[in-house]
Amino acid sequence: MIPIDWGVALDYANLVAIAESVAPSAEYGAAERAKIEALGYMFLQTLYGDELATDLDKHVGEMASFGFLALSARKELVAVLRGTDTIMEWLHDAAFLMVPCPIVGAHGFSEDGFTDVYQSLRIGKPSNALSARDSIRSYVDSRAATAVTVAGHSLGGALATLLALDVALNTSCRTPGAYTYASPRVGDHSFVGAYNATVATSRRVSNRQDLVPKLPPLLPLPYDHVATRFELNPPAGKINPTIPCMHSLTTYRWLMARLAGAVGVQLEAGCAMAAGAGV
Repeated sequence: MIPIDWGVALDYANLVAIAESVAPSAEYGAAERAKIEALGYMFLQTLYGDELATDLDKHVGEMASFGFLALSARKELVAVLRGTDTIMEWLHDAAFLMVPCPIVGAHGFSEDGFTDVYQSLRIGKPSNALSARDSIRSYVDSRAATAVTVAGHSLGGALATLLALDVALNTSCRTPGAYTYASPRVGDHSFVGAYNATVATSRRVSNRQDLVPKLPPLLPLPYDHVATRFELNPPAGKINPTIPCMHSLTTYRWLMARLAGAVGVQLEAGCAMAAGAGV
């Protein structure tokens, strides 16, 4: 099994936290770009996509900011993808339908909502803007980037899974890295088999008490998780055991900071049950 450095995992999660701080209708301003630079990367482009449609809220035609591309001095290109509160609506719908995975060279079936959002990901709002994959391919082909890492939380974790597979199969970067946090299951056994055989350095971080990574269920459809799982185990009496608190990226960052020996990460006010629930 591949190892995990919790400090490195926390670094990528901190990038995802910046993406989650930007409202879907907002742009990356000077403050967000400065935070990205403080983590060692230069902001390049915003990633846009159609919001996750659910039975409760169709989000018809709603284009939203989903994250960003950034580049380090070491020529590592990162694609960072946020989660969304809409994931709770998706859980409520509980349809979890499958479609043939549209990624060229992939196998099996993927969840239809995640697949729709993934296919809409691009670097501009016009429908003819470069896709996320093609934008990454342009940086790799020009040698502006020599390594690619994708990272995402929740819905962003599902999108990062699809993007990592697409980059590995359909760009000259055959060895992208992936860090996902609280990702739901994305596809069936065939999809997972293709992913695991293609994306060798994939780290999937899940909180044992988080509901979202347990869905979609294994039955009646054959959903499965991609490799490689690294589990977080919340200490008793520290975190409010609600679905939002256990799923929050801040909770994930707090748990990883404890493992990494890092300081400065605090639980959200409504999620901290005990004094001293800070790192």
